Amino acid sequence: MVEGPGATRNGRKAQVLIGKVVSSSAPLLNPCHAPLVGCTLIEAFTVGKEMFLIFNDTEDDNDASSDTAIRLHFGMNGSFRTRKVANLEQQPPSSSTPHWKQNDLKLYFENGINSGSYTVAEAWDTTVNYPVSASSARDKFTNLSSRDVCSVLFNAQNVFTSLRQLGSSLNISDALLNQEICPGVGNIIKIESLHRSTIDPRRMMGSIADIELRRLIRHARQYSMDWLKTGRAGTKLVYNQTVCGTCKGMTIKMQKIGGPSTDGNSNSNAISRVTFWCTACQPFNSTPLGSINGTMPSLTAGNEGTILGRNPTLSNRTQPQCPQHGHRATKLSRVRKEGANILRIFFTCKMKSCQYFHWADGTFPSCQCGKKTILRISKTKTSGGRWFLCCAGGGRGNNNNGCGHFTWATNDHLDILSTLLTPLL
Repeated sequence: MVEGPGATRNGRKAQVLIGKVVSSSAPLLNPCHAPLVGCTLIEAFTVGKEMFLIFNDTEDDNDASSDTAIRLHFGMNGSFRTRKVANLEQQPPSSSTPHWKQNDLKLYFENGINSGSYTVAEAWDTTVNYPVSASSARDKFTNLSSRDVCSVLFNAQNVFTSLRQLGSSLNISDALLNQEICPGVGNIIKIESLHRSTIDPRRMMGSIADIELRRLIRHARQYSMDWLKTGRAGTKLVYNQTVCGTCKGMTIKMQKIGGPSTDGNSNSNAISRVTFWCTACQPFNSTPLGSINGTMPSLTAGNEGTILGRNPTLSNRTQPQCPQHGHRATKLSRVRKEGANILRIFFTCKMKSCQYFHWADGTFPSCQCGKKTILRISKTKTSGGRWFLCCAGGGRGNNNNGCGHFTWATNDHLDILSTLLTPLL
């Protein structure tokens, strides 16, 4: 998921387009954007994970009645860029074009009257909404910027108040991911800031003391700003890890947390997200500030799920490694390309020029389809973090074409994978 820092960096890229006019001579990727031809981009800003481009089709910048907007949400893997071209025929280098992604936005902006050169704005794998009310976009910016973890207008007290008032009946994980409360916070920021604050992600808001909540807000802001500055997420101490980066223990658990619940304590609009936490650094204890509906979370919840870490010394098999670059350059990957081997795992080399390849599922059984079973990890409340083997085609029925094979993975299947196996492989 593209989180607040990525969206904010995209918004900064769009700033170079302000004051430019959408060209009338350039082709349009989407015919629905035809009304934008001849319009001037007057504003470009982000709110959390959303970016808005505001256009005006008159020469009077003070006349907001004709303003319209495009909304972009970058989803899981969306991207945005601007580039200058000398003419309409000039194509970008093939190495810079993400050919595996879907091009969702392409607008040519004139660099000047009769200049003949353009600046192109492009977005891939992005949800593009047009037309969007410009006034609604501006209202969202005005109302939420002080809570946006990447905004220069960020105000920690406003976030604290919003979490207490708007998120009072929510699980802390749902509250952090609620874009009306904490715009820009995504799953990685949530997981890492909760870990640095030593808060179990399953706790309810009502169990979190003020000092804990303020510490959490501080860590979420710091992690987000470091990410924004460098363009890369900071050190992941628990996200997609099997050994805790803080205590170095094999004490990490994972499961899907959040979303609707039967007790009415969760946000009906929330989505259950895979969450990692360290059971040693983030104990499931509660500091009641007034229980939710007179009840507190069960303190036995810490016994659920499976510890992710595995002791590599238990392995009695030699792990395959790159013959040229050795064990440290060897990694596990999964086949993503459609075909007979989709989702199978294999050993390869981190060095791009190296051709090393070795299947990693030699100890896996075949399913009734006659194909190698696929290694997956459970994300449920009771067995989260436990590996299992299943048919790549899934179960029978419901448009699945698999045989429904399912067995829990054993040490015989996992030992050879050793420490290279990560939960989100």
